Order: sequence, then C-alpha cells, then structure tokens
Amino acid sequence: MDNKFFDSVIKEMDEAINEIGLKVEGNVLSNDQKSVKIEYSEARQMYTLSVADVTEGAIGEYKEINAWLFDDTQTKKDAECVGMDFAESLRKEFGVKVQKTRTNSIVDLPTAQKGDDYGITAFTKKMLDVFPALKDEYKAHIAHYGNFLYINFFGEHLIPRLVRLFEEGTAKQIKKFYNVVVDFYTNGDADTINTVVAVLAAASYKNSTVDAKIKEMLNDNKHFLNSYVMFVPFFNKNQKLLSALIKK
Repeated sequence: MDNKFFDSVIKEMDEAINEIGLKVEGNVLSNDQKSVKIEYSEARQMYTLSVADVTEGAIGEYKEINAWLFDDTQTKKDAECVGMDFAESLRKEFGVKVQKTRTNSIVDLPTAQKGDDYGITAFTKKMLDVFPALKDEYKAHIAHYGNFLYINFFGEHLIPRLVRLFEEGTAKQIKKFYNVVVDFYTNGDADTINTVVAVLAAASYKNSTVDAKIKEMLNDNKHFLNSYVMFVPFFNKNQKLLSALIKK
C-alpha cells in the first residue's frame, strides 16, 4: 500500500473500526470472524475494500465489497470520502448499527439497475466514481431535497470539477474522462445523451480554454463533436438551462 493518502482513508474509518472491534495491522483489519484488507491498485487506479471469513484462525478467500476510482487528480479530501464510504461498508458487513452518523450518511449512493446501464442513474454513479468527492455532496443533496434533482446537482457540483479538469488536467486525465462519457453518449437514452452534451456545454460556457480542450477531446468522434458544437449556441441562449447548470 503506497498511496500517500492511505492514512487519511484509515483515519476516517477509525470510529467504525472501534465500534466493530477490529485489530489494525498495516492495511489489514481483523477480528476472530473476518479479515479486512484495504489496498490501492496502481493498475486500476482504485482503492479497494476486501473481506475474508476467518475460520479457526485461517483466513479464507478475500472478496471485494467496495472500490473507489482514485487517480492523481484526487486530494486528501477525496481520500477522506473514500474512508467514510468504506466505514459504512464495514458496518454493513459486520452488522453494526451506526452509533453516531453524519446527517447525510443514511443516504444511499445511486446504483444502476439491470436495463439502466446507460441511463441518468448509471451516468451519475460513474461521475461519482470519477470525482469521488461528489459522493458526499450527493448524499447531502438527497438529504436536503429528498430527491435527486440531477440537473441542479450537476450544475452545483459536477460542472466546477469539469472546468478544473479541462483547465488544469493532463491529457491522460481528460482521456480517462472521455472514455467514460463516450459510452453514455453512444449507448444512452435521449435524456442521458442530452445531459452529457449539456454538461460539456455548461463547462465551456464563456470559457474559450475549456471549449478548445473539449473540442480536442471529441475530435476523434465527429458525431459527438458535431452534437457539442451545435448545442453550444442553443445552450448559451437557454435561460432555463443556464440557471440550472451555471452557478455563480
């Protein structure tokens, strides 16, 4: 485990570790019933949480129960979000009720259902994976509104991160984002496709640098590029979309 934010992940899990009664040895947490392993995979660029049953002192096969995308764009705050989510997974795995929760910790993260692999819910889940800090903000949003107002949520939380990605991100990071959104543009329903194009248009609103980076990103997919280019003028004049997606 050589990711520099490992300590931040573990620190956010301390409360759950104490509640369950786990012994900590490096990246392994254990008691007489189960062994838990926290790892960072450079190849997958993910934090993973795996659990194995312990029988008479013998550790069985580890099974991954949670994973978070985490690359070099992420920060200490993002690592803390990983730790919070892993803590909830631990409590669920060991059947421990939360003793002291954050207001938004009771809100479930979106889960794509069968047949909704490329719908808005699946797209939201992917965006929360690409930008882990959004997971906590998603929970706060649901706790506040009681429902998912996805356009407003994307405007408040996703768009600023996209602007930062295109202004400061490396070619590799932008390519990684493209590989996610192109699937939804190609396979999504009409609402999802429109949303994908709209969030890109919102990110480039009055920002020539971002606009140029997006066009460069889409250059190998002329259909996607054309949709974006044609939508931008419409977006710039649509007050409803502007008020929902552009937050001052």
